[in-house]
Amino acid sequence: MVDNPTLDSAAKTGRALQDVLKVHCFGCGALNEHGLQIKSRWEGEELVCRWRPQPFHIGYPGFVYGGTIASVVDCHAIWTAMAALCRQTGHDIESGPPEFAFVTGKLSVNYLKPAAIDRVLELRAQVIDQGERRSTVHCRVLQEGVECANAEVVMVRVKAPR
Repeated sequence: MVDNPTLDSAAKTGRALQDVLKVHCFGCGALNEHGLQIKSRWEGEELVCRWRPQPFHIGYPGFVYGGTIASVVDCHAIWTAMAALCRQTGHDIESGPPEFAFVTGKLSVNYLKPAAIDRVLELRAQVIDQGERRSTVHCRVLQEGVECANAEVVMVRVKAPR
């Protein structure tokens, strides 16, 4: 990774953001034993998540349930918007949560090819537009280098609850 003084320490060390800032969220919360347990890390300008579905995430026999893919994309996109704004403002999440949070305003998923239940999904996301209270994240879902889905997610910034 390129040495960049604006990156937080998790980005510099390659630690998953969810292992630094632990939350109870179903999709990404390290504190939710029943959740999806995604792990998102910076790789250059993209936030990347490699996630292996479990057999119970099945939809049609042999394939991942589309709603599960949408859930993984949703949480990864929230982390992407949050991490990008932290990077932009110089907030190191190792020092604690930022003063803001993001909630999903719109989630639009395009399913391109069924994703096999027994293989890792790779999500690659980045902020493509950012305003005062809104960020738009584009996310690609790949399996063995083949794009299975892509999404555009509009995130709305809110004051973080304390």
